[in-house]
Amino acid sequence: MKKFFRLSIILLLLIFLASCGSKKSPTGGPEDLERPVIVTSFPPQFSNISEGRIEINFSKPLDKTTIPHSIYIYPPVMNKKITVDKNSIIIQINEKLLPDTNYYVIISTRLKDIRGNSPEHNQTLVYTSGKLNQLRLSGTIGYENPKDNSLPVQMSLLSADSLLVLSQVSQGSSYAIEPLNPAYYILRAYIDKNVNGRYDFTQEPFFEQPVMMEHSNNLDLFLAYADTTSPTIKLITANHNREVEITFSEAIKGYSSIKINRLDNKEELPVLLSYLEEDKLTLLTPAQEAFAYTVEISDVKDRKGNTNQVIKSEFRSSSNLDTEPPQVLSSSPRNGTSVKTLEPVLVVCFSEVIPKSSIKASLKATETKAEIPIDILESDSRIYRFKPQRTLQNYRSYVLTISATDISGNSMPESFNLNFLPLLYQE
Repeated sequence: MKKFFRLSIILLLLIFLASCGSKKSPTGGPEDLERPVIVTSFPPQFSNISEGRIEINFSKPLDKTTIPHSIYIYPPVMNKKITVDKNSIIIQINEKLLPDTNYYVIISTRLKDIRGNSPEHNQTLVYTSGKLNQLRLSGTIGYENPKDNSLPVQMSLLSADSLLVLSQVSQGSSYAIEPLNPAYYILRAYIDKNVNGRYDFTQEPFFEQPVMMEHSNNLDLFLAYADTTSPTIKLITANHNREVEITFSEAIKGYSSIKINRLDNKEELPVLLSYLEEDKLTLLTPAQEAFAYTVEISDVKDRKGNTNQVIKSEFRSSSNLDTEPPQVLSSSPRNGTSVKTLEPVLVVCFSEVIPKSSIKASLKATETKAEIPIDILESDSRIYRFKPQRTLQNYRSYVLTISATDISGNSMPESFNLNFLPLLYQE
């Protein structure tokens, strides 16, 4: 019994000692999702690194295994050693640097801390081997989709042989990249909409263009979506017995020809007037009979150059008669306002397409009633543009009077008068 008791005591002591020798980190608690950020650099950015040592300090301990694929230097430095000491990256350069040249150290999002978190964006630190070159590349950023202007733009500056020189993130309507060496570059930009760290063709807007930097330069960007899909007809609507509206799958740049035929006997229905506006094509015809028709459009081209050789579709005519007279929806300038030019272009927007032969327009000086000849710059559409054939007088009011009749013979109940005052301040 005593022997059993002694063995039990020894067993308990062994279990206790084993538990003391294998302490583990406590489990539970919130997951560490904090991203590492650069805190300091020695020497500071834009300083001389001819002595060959750069130390970059981060906010968190780093994963050493991610360093070889996450740090880039341009111009390329072949003889170098990169080490990690807890929160710090130490770059030791063991070769002679190019004189008076900016060197770019790119920290990519492939870098990770010991918890697997990456920096939010690629970041570039700039140093010099002598005199700092201070060339600046800047410009505006345009967007095919205006809603994209609130999203970050991933920008990369590449060398002539496509090596990464500099990486940054911009946002809004403009950008600036500096300081740069004199060189030939390729500027590439895109919006990473699905946040996967790469450009996805057709799904994200993109820009790329070469630029020669011998001095500070301006280059405007336009982020556009790639498009390899040919346009198609989405919908055909007969608004009334004289008007057919075709809606395409996207905005259309143009087409070569259009035909409308009765489906039963192939008799052609003439197209008297066509008006293309973005993705909508309005066709005015003689009165349609109560039949099904086929429309055939050739060489339909979208704004990206994709062409559909022939599009065919059927529609049924409308029995509705057009009894609504045309209306003026808006004008530029607005009625009763001034213009800051003596050679204004006067724009009038109607509620429907108006043939040029059915519109009457005159421009007169308000005080003298003298008529000024006008040119019609745009017609056979919903939008008409007029321009005086001679320079107007400053501080003298004028009135553009317009009356119109639509394809069905409905006339405006009264003329539209656009009163305006040329007001050009002279020093």
